Amino acid sequence: MTRPIVRVLLFPLAMAALLVGIYTAAMHAPTPHHLKIAIAGAPAQTGPPTASLRRALGDAYDVSTVTSADQARQLVAHRAVAAAYIPAPTPADRSAGTASTTFAQPPHPDGPVLYVASAAGAARANLAALPFQSAAAQQHQFLQVRDLVPLSAHDTSDTSTMYASVGLTLAGYLSAIMLATVFGTSLTRRRTVATLAAFGAVAATAVWLITSPILGAVHGSAPAILVTGWLTVMALAMATLFLSRFCGRMTPLAAVGVFMFLAMPASGAALPIETMPTPIRALHDVLPLTSTSGSLRQIMYFAGDGISRYWLTLALWTITGLALTVAYDAIKARRAGHQCDTTAVPRQAAEPTPSR
Repeated sequence: MTRPIVRVLLFPLAMAALLVGIYTAAMHAPTPHHLKIAIAGAPAQTGPPTASLRRALGDAYDVSTVTSADQARQLVAHRAVAAAYIPAPTPADRSAGTASTTFAQPPHPDGPVLYVASAAGAARANLAALPFQSAAAQQHQFLQVRDLVPLSAHDTSDTSTMYASVGLTLAGYLSAIMLATVFGTSLTRRRTVATLAAFGAVAATAVWLITSPILGAVHGSAPAILVTGWLTVMALAMATLFLSRFCGRMTPLAAVGVFMFLAMPASGAALPIETMPTPIRALHDVLPLTSTSGSLRQIMYFAGDGISRYWLTLALWTITGLALTVAYDAIKARRAGHQCDTTAVPRQAAEPTPSR
């Protein structure tokens, strides 16, 4: 009896070890790696601070220069850089965007201006501002921070899109696991896929209703949010369906390990992706959670700009998972049929008894 009990308890032990191990390794000491920032102005104005920052920051930040504040604002608003510094701003530069509520603002602004977009990631904006805050303090200047794309008043913690993404991810892989666990092989593959497709629509609608009309935490185009939700559920469900062909009872461990424990730090939804270790950063554009959280953020704050690449990634996960499942089932059926043919003993016809 002891051995079966140990085998059962190995599953929650492995889950706990994976969660603690991956999350702690990835996020216990976030350090920036090539976080992109910019300095705007004439070469005479940008040259000294650029050279100083590059020497001081090394590979932690990538410091680039542009010739105008307009260019700097475009880069920040389109998420090409995390922050842009204007050492000699004009009055128009000081009024762009809104005054940041995260950083202390000088009562009578007369120093440099820093542009951020907290809607692209509040933690990312804070991290990008650090070297400029330090530089301003060393020069006894008051840094004015202007937020070009601020967070919603209903999402001041910048976590709404992350939690909605996690909910859709859970709905995707848990639905496939539950169908496989409860019904096993009695549910055909075609009916399983049809059931998951219908469930995806229901789950996407439920998440949208909770986060948008009811709580008001996520806003934007309802059709786009629903499409994102359905694609997420299908991507995770089809991938998990394929995993179930190999992992059997260990499918929950494999699905949670890949699609939640690895995907959360790799998505950049909790901490900026630029602060993650290299192996985690390599998964950023691959795992579905990145595309779900990225889609919802684009819908909510950037009018859906660039959402097509996220939807394409989710669609590829769906199609690939289903195609691999179909191929695996076909190969397995062919092998089973071949094995039956080779092991079957042909029945010998009885020879007629000679008459006497």
